[in-house]
Amino acid sequence: MARFHPFQEPWPRIIGIPLLALVLSFTFHTELPTLMGFAITLGITAVIWQGCYLIIGHFRQRFPGIERTGRRILITVVSLSAYIITVDIAACTILDALELEPSAYKTGEWRMNLVKCFGATLVVGTLYEAGYFFQMWKHQAIEAEALKSRQLRTELDMLKNQVSPHFLFNSLNTLVALIHEDADQAARFTKDLSHVYRYILQHKDKEVVDLGTELDFTQAYIALMKVRFTDSLHIHVNVADEHRRALIAPLTLQLLLENALKHNVASIAKPLQVDIHVESGRTLVVRNSLHRKQGIVEGTGTGLSNVKQRYAYLSERPVDVIETREHFLVALPLMQLAQHEARV
Repeated sequence: MARFHPFQEPWPRIIGIPLLALVLSFTFHTELPTLMGFAITLGITAVIWQGCYLIIGHFRQRFPGIERTGRRILITVVSLSAYIITVDIAACTILDALELEPSAYKTGEWRMNLVKCFGATLVVGTLYEAGYFFQMWKHQAIEAEALKSRQLRTELDMLKNQVSPHFLFNSLNTLVALIHEDADQAARFTKDLSHVYRYILQHKDKEVVDLGTELDFTQAYIALMKVRFTDSLHIHVNVADEHRRALIAPLTLQLLLENALKHNVASIAKPLQVDIHVESGRTLVVRNSLHRKQGIVEGTGTGLSNVKQRYAYLSERPVDVIETREHFLVALPLMQLAQHEARV
């Protein structure tokens, strides 16, 4: 914490001391205060305010933070009380010696004097402690938000790193099956896989890519899947050029297509139908026909969950998942460049 300086933050005192002196002068006197009377009140108020400021600042440094508020206030109140009584006695003695004002301790008005002094101190102490508390609360809130942001970025990096192994795991399973079925197809599949994997390596570390780039990759990925599924897989993409500049999390479409293939039957009798289109200019919809495979489907389980978690960081709008008797639908929020930059 920065060293406390006695002349820091001058404006609260420059404005507050005359104002408080004026309030005290009119509150505790039945008659209009004289110029000399106001000057005396102003001088005593200034001494009390500056002393309170220094005492409060000293114990802020000794007992900083919200968690030490109770101890700091207790010690500060005791110290301020001793200081106020000392100032009042000294002021009364000096004013009496200068014959400017009879001592309140001689006239019996010392109680009213202390009420004024403690009232002034209460106002000053409350203002500074409330300001300090708000400052600490704001500082902790900013730190908490920064920590949350760093944590979210770390989680996002971990999620992005799951994409590549997830895709490779399923592709290798496909390749193993093709090797036993058709060696030539396996060779073509391996070549296409190298092209697709190059895109993954280039884009997996990016938070977002434009939809046009993702769709171009998706077409290559679809061609790769058609090597195995042929007429068992029908994918229709209908996205207008005006939407291709919108932003999307990279490899999202690949994960959703892979998820659809993993969980549904894709055969000549029951081909898997997938439709990709934009709705209302704000949402990319991926809808597939629903013919669930029987039994337990093997996989790493990171596909749809990965998509949801990535978008939870990237967009304020959630990923909607809707399942009917005939279709499984995932609605992805499309982002604009300005929206993404605002979250970074």
